[in-house]
Amino acid sequence: MAGAFINVDEAISRLPGKDCGLCGRKSCAEFAKLLSRAPEEMGRCVFIAHSDQPQAPATLNEATYRDILGREYDFILDKLSTDVGPRETILPFNPANLERLGVKTGDVLVGRPAAAGCPVSHCGVVASEPDYFNGLVEWQVVGPLAARERGTDIGMYTPIAYEGLAIFPRVELSFGMRYFFLPRYCMLQVRHSGLVNTLTKTREGLYVRLEGIMLA
Repeated sequence: MAGAFINVDEAISRLPGKDCGLCGRKSCAEFAKLLSRAPEEMGRCVFIAHSDQPQAPATLNEATYRDILGREYDFILDKLSTDVGPRETILPFNPANLERLGVKTGDVLVGRPAAAGCPVSHCGVVASEPDYFNGLVEWQVVGPLAARERGTDIGMYTPIAYEGLAIFPRVELSFGMRYFFLPRYCMLQVRHSGLVNTLTKTREGLYVRLEGIMLA
């Protein structure tokens, strides 16, 4: 591909959409602008540079149903088209900090989902007013660069639920059952497990909400 001209849209379609900033740009969209001028810079993306790194497939035929550790999963959890990132409900280890910090819609927070065993800090944009009574926050997970610009650290938290579209399911999903799934934008590309407590067919696809989240 080196030396070949590609436009911005084509470049974006080749990128993982993680907005991790490891390439030196603020987002995959910003990196795509660079690639449209200098496609040989594609190697800056660590997720594409290493061929052994599994990628979320663009089509059913590309689905391997195995994570980076070779473990099987049942479907890929993608974000809703209206969201900037995967939707997650979290419970901070110290919920009182939400009110103390004055957390509100649109704020950028960063914390680590320690209760699930994940070693990677997550960064998210608060999607709705926090539930101060129960200490819950619903955010949309974005790349870590957002936290460096204006993020508030809330420490460790418990992931309560994930929401999104179940794409490329290899089994028929049922309410009340636990499944293995791969979050499309997971930095580690490892499978998670969760129990389905909402399952709805929409125009956009199969909407699913999973609770009891674990890395397993």
